[in-house]
Amino acid sequence: MIHIPHLKQLSSDQIRSILQKAHEIKQSPADYRTALAWHSLAMIFQKTSTRTRVSFEVAMTELGGHAIYIDWETSNFVLSGIDYETEYLSRNVSCIMARLLRHKDLETITTHSKVPVINGCCEKFHPCQALTDIMTINEHSDKDLADVTLMYVGVQNNVSNSLSVICDKLGVKLILATAQQDDNGESRDAEVEELIRSSRYISSVGHPSEAVSEADFIYTDTWIDMQYFNNPANKEENEAKLKLMMPYQVNKDLIGDLPLKIMHDMPIHDGFEISADVVRDKRSIIFEQAANRLHAQKGLLWWLFRENGLI
Repeated sequence: MIHIPHLKQLSSDQIRSILQKAHEIKQSPADYRTALAWHSLAMIFQKTSTRTRVSFEVAMTELGGHAIYIDWETSNFVLSGIDYETEYLSRNVSCIMARLLRHKDLETITTHSKVPVINGCCEKFHPCQALTDIMTINEHSDKDLADVTLMYVGVQNNVSNSLSVICDKLGVKLILATAQQDDNGESRDAEVEELIRSSRYISSVGHPSEAVSEADFIYTDTWIDMQYFNNPANKEENEAKLKLMMPYQVNKDLIGDLPLKIMHDMPIHDGFEISADVVRDKRSIIFEQAANRLHAQKGLLWWLFRENGLI
């Protein structure tokens, strides 16, 4: 059975197939309106969500299927073993998408599920976002992917981990401009760290100003994970991180009049990782990027169902 816990296990050709199908469905949605008829997707949420929930739920609906929202805190996942609840759930649905705080919980779900499992985001990986990002870059560049340079600015986290994997597999030049910081090892993945060291497509700079002129796309993400941003218990830690990160803000001083496109996976924290004027800059493709979550999810769902013999 094929699962999507991250993108490391997929080949370059498999990733290209998902992206091609996403493009095809976006161009001709009516041709796929019954593609997943009589299929259901269980959507498990430990973390808050706007784009992941909306895009997967609408994707299943527009493909002729059905999506079921499951709030972790109001389900029996908090009362029973994850393995027991997963085995029950997977006997009722065709696929599970889980947006979790801990990758180890996703591994438990994957181990005990009788149907394919998609990682909708965890502290280590965000594969659905990375697929969306490459789809968006494809749409907003006249260059082949092999000639594109993407700069990621801010903190190394689940988003940059998945971008590193997909860029290496597809031959996209990725420049990481990230601050040295301690996140208690939450997002660290040894295989990704080795990939960053060894990949001929990935390089690192100390500050984005060192290489921003090379970028066709500049990308940033929230500096503080959503579960910590408004938590009073993290106030001092958050303030220290924000002070450290301000030199990495994507703003007009950094990008000037460079002919690049601006990306952010959202949610946006105005005045932190990106300035408000840059969000609305004519070079910004942030909302087009966010809208592509729907189309990327459709391509992924169609591909995963087909590869697992469900359609």
